[in-house]
Amino acid sequence: MPNFIKKRFFMAGISLALLLQGMAGNASKLNQEDGVMTNHSTEYVRSLNRNTSIDPDAAFYNPAGLAFMARNGLYINFSSQTYHVEKTHTMNYYAIDNENSGLMGPEPTMNTLPSWKGNLPDEYGARLTAPVLPGFDVVWKQDNWAAYLDIAVMQAATDMTFGDGLAVLDWGILLGKYTGLTNASNDNVMYQCSRDAEAVRNEMYIGATLGGAYKLLNWLSAGGGFRVIYATGNMSVKVTDTSYIIYDPVGAGTGLSQEDGDDWDIDTDTKGIGYGIILGTHFRPEALVPALKGLDAALRLEYYLPMELKKKTNSLMAPATVESSGNIDIFKDGTSNHDFNGGTGYAHGNGTKNLKVTYAPTVNLGLSYLLFDWLKLLSSAQVSFRQLRDLDGREKDYNMGFQAGGGVEFILSPQITLSTGYLYNDFGIKPEKRDEADMLLSSHTIGAGAKFSVNERLDINIGAFYQYFQEATTYYVLYVKVTDGTNSYMNKTFKESRYSVSIGVTYRMFGGDSGTDSEAGKKTIF
Repeated sequence: MPNFIKKRFFMAGISLALLLQGMAGNASKLNQEDGVMTNHSTEYVRSLNRNTSIDPDAAFYNPAGLAFMARNGLYINFSSQTYHVEKTHTMNYYAIDNENSGLMGPEPTMNTLPSWKGNLPDEYGARLTAPVLPGFDVVWKQDNWAAYLDIAVMQAATDMTFGDGLAVLDWGILLGKYTGLTNASNDNVMYQCSRDAEAVRNEMYIGATLGGAYKLLNWLSAGGGFRVIYATGNMSVKVTDTSYIIYDPVGAGTGLSQEDGDDWDIDTDTKGIGYGIILGTHFRPEALVPALKGLDAALRLEYYLPMELKKKTNSLMAPATVESSGNIDIFKDGTSNHDFNGGTGYAHGNGTKNLKVTYAPTVNLGLSYLLFDWLKLLSSAQVSFRQLRDLDGREKDYNMGFQAGGGVEFILSPQITLSTGYLYNDFGIKPEKRDEADMLLSSHTIGAGAKFSVNERLDINIGAFYQYFQEATTYYVLYVKVTDGTNSYMNKTFKESRYSVSIGVTYRMFGGDSGTDSEAGKKTIF
């Protein structure tokens, strides 16, 4: 084998230790960064704007509104959703710039020259379907006060499988060979890369919130709650059967040779408990300004204490050069592994047992207005201070997030209400920090559905929404320093869509019917 090829292989081994700068903090994240899921109840699915709710799902969206519920009694609300998520991303790795040899490209790329690609995919995809995504509220309403228990899924990923792997893995596999190229050798040498790769994420965060509300005046109430979150998760990354076919027409023999790459088998569990505080108020200004009859306003604040998960490393097998760089330390749980690297253990230490996943503080606003007896207007907004939390530095990847929306309810009769709504969401991620595991794309959501009041004690809700995410392309220049400094030029395109179909039931026990409760004489429909 010519000396320049041997040199390239040597440099590739060193560079692989440095190239995954973004992998530990990005594609191999051990938790989703979306934040608290908002699609908790069927009432939300059909209207998307519930921040002024005075139904039992106000336990999640507007605790203070529970004090304005129309009738006394024990309310039990249960919703179930079938929730589907699809994510895809592509990578165009189009050039390498060596600080001594200059720009090398477009030949050393995975897209512009098909013979280099081997079996690497044109598009990386993942799908997730949750047949049942439950939400549960229990509310006791008595005259001017209410108490509640809410149990909800804060965030979830059930076997979110990237069956073709992730682009960042293939960048690593390719750059491990490309780094040693020079302009002189680039004219004569090609690689064809093949591998089998898969990344799987499992995650379930369940929150239980206990709280209450009290009507301070006939137009003002206050409410709040204390939330406990139990979190479990797992991330696994597997790469097998990596091989490169090298073509060197200048070298000896046929000019073809093959080299095998290292396997990866990484598997880490996470588990922990977090805590949140919810405070809010609900305001009906018609008591002060009669002309504002039918207007409701609500404010809700959420603050989460620092949340840390404990890690457990089930398996950690990777190229020794990658481990020695520290870029897969996120998978380590703080204990030594003497089986790693042929029995010599970790070169970069044992990592840490803690992973910070604190939720962002939020301010939530809502307005609704009963314009006519048959028409109600809804609106909501949320500001999420994602940069004001401790995520071991990841909070620097964010600006302020926000969402805003509006909806309409058509009250056809006391028994039937139709609704539709719209919501825009921006996670606040800085564009250059977006990655394939957590795309965090801005989205537009449309929802619709209906409420059927069977009688004064039983309501049935049905609804569906479709969430369209704005496609985004991010350009990266990623620097690696081996013997020479090298910049990798690439772009990634991200796409995502989600939908939900939901049915929910609310049943009231105890308490009186029309005309027997303190609020029964008031016309309250929502």
